[in-house]
Amino acid sequence: MKRTLLHVCGVLLLAGSTFAQTTNLGVPVSWDHQLKSLTTTSKKTMPGFDLAAVQAEDAINDAAKSSPWRFGYKYNTDFSLENSGTWTEFADGSRLWRLELEAPGAITMNLLLENVYIPAGGQLYLFDKEQTNRVGAYTYRNNREDGELGTELVFGDDIIVEYFEPSYVNETASLTISNVIHGYRTLDPVQQQLMKGLNTSGACNIDVHCPLGDLWWNQIRSVAMIVVGGNGACTGALINNSCNDGKAYFLTANHCLGGSTGFWAFRFNWQSPEGTESCATVANSSNSAYDQTANGATVLSSGAQADHALLEIDNMTVQDAIDYGAFYAGWNNDDTPGSITQATGIHHPDGDLKKICREDDNPTQQNVGGAAVWWVNEWEQGVTEPGSSGSPLFDQNGRIIGQLFGGAAACAGTSNNGAHDFYGRLGISWNLGFKQYLDPSSCGGNNTTDDGYDPNPATADIKPIPSIEFTVSPNPSTGIFTLEMATGNPLSGELTVHDMTGRQVYSASLDQILTQTINLSTVENGTYVLRVNSASATSTRSIVVNK
Repeated sequence: MKRTLLHVCGVLLLAGSTFAQTTNLGVPVSWDHQLKSLTTTSKKTMPGFDLAAVQAEDAINDAAKSSPWRFGYKYNTDFSLENSGTWTEFADGSRLWRLELEAPGAITMNLLLENVYIPAGGQLYLFDKEQTNRVGAYTYRNNREDGELGTELVFGDDIIVEYFEPSYVNETASLTISNVIHGYRTLDPVQQQLMKGLNTSGACNIDVHCPLGDLWWNQIRSVAMIVVGGNGACTGALINNSCNDGKAYFLTANHCLGGSTGFWAFRFNWQSPEGTESCATVANSSNSAYDQTANGATVLSSGAQADHALLEIDNMTVQDAIDYGAFYAGWNNDDTPGSITQATGIHHPDGDLKKICREDDNPTQQNVGGAAVWWVNEWEQGVTEPGSSGSPLFDQNGRIIGQLFGGAAACAGTSNNGAHDFYGRLGISWNLGFKQYLDPSSCGGNNTTDDGYDPNPATADIKPIPSIEFTVSPNPSTGIFTLEMATGNPLSGELTVHDMTGRQVYSASLDQILTQTINLSTVENGTYVLRVNSASATSTRSIVVNK
């Protein structure tokens, strides 16, 4: 959802809607035209770091997807309301604290805060010095027992941290800036007010708004990017429990943990606006809002046996999920070999806008580094990349069966490199701590599958994704393909073929057919998406024309 800057004429705008744990109170107080003469007298400048050495470390760590994808350098600091910044008191008794932070050459900046206590009525913002983009307000909703808070990212290398306290507040606020993060890669400086497009992942990635994502919109709405420890990126998903009570359980990978999850930020709906998507072509520079962010989480269960981690996002309510249009994804803990005939991944490669990939064959069960995994030998459509770690793997019915552990899959230009990925198996983590949260005895306790939960009554329509079983041969082909119904039952419906940009190149009506010839002899070499629609189901396949 796009959101434009609001203009306020008074000192404080009390009315506003809530977006998870960041509350919309308009713009910072100092942006009011009556306060334009306000200056910040206290400034802290970061000392710099060896970028070449950091990049050399990144090249090693990125190759295996075995750690959060690092985008920023973390400075250790100790700036508080007491020892840094400048306080200004107004005639009505309200107070304003401001501190300028500079990290020369940074693309973005964000903060890790400790000892945070924001009284009801107080509001904390971060914004660039030119007042073109900001994050906040952080309010009493962000208070945690451990006092930790990780902020969202602000574009620019010179930012203002601002805390405003109305006159009626009679409690003492506190916060300490323990880390300043200098963002040095991926965050492409394309901005419009509160929006920024990244599009730094490989050009063979497929946007969720492309045809491949058509049947997966519930699952797409469950996936979020994680800002890990302030300077790294992973992916994960809201996952339902059988009580359907909207508890904010969140699945990701164990290897994304490290440090306190109280600093984590969960960025929902980080995806391209419809109509600007990149469908495995050279990425464009579309913009996406990133103000739908929840902050902080508690680890409920984790381990290396399936590289699994189940968290609960702190203070995220069902109403927050409704405001986001979020979906709580279902799951399948049946670990029977051969039960999964197809697999789909939804993820944020390199912290980029949300992407989707498809394995048309059945993943196999293997052991990697002592962990039980689903092995994806090769993606037929799309890939994953560093930053996709922890992202969910869905079975043919749209249920989570695992989360990304590692692999070698990546882009080779606009093509898939043909390499593998592997995902920790939910069937293993289920009895290692997940079951008590996702399927408690009070709500069933013996479920093998769950179809998910949509908290928004206007969009709730939870059904398994039905499929049509058919084969296409030969594949690859010089242009002539034969579709054959796998069950021997005639089908009525429609057949369409799209290229990877979403352009339709072929269509045909199906009327009680058992076989159908598809003539693509006039199209260019490449990969195409074949979709078969009936009145009750839809299925897709990737096909390759190679003349």
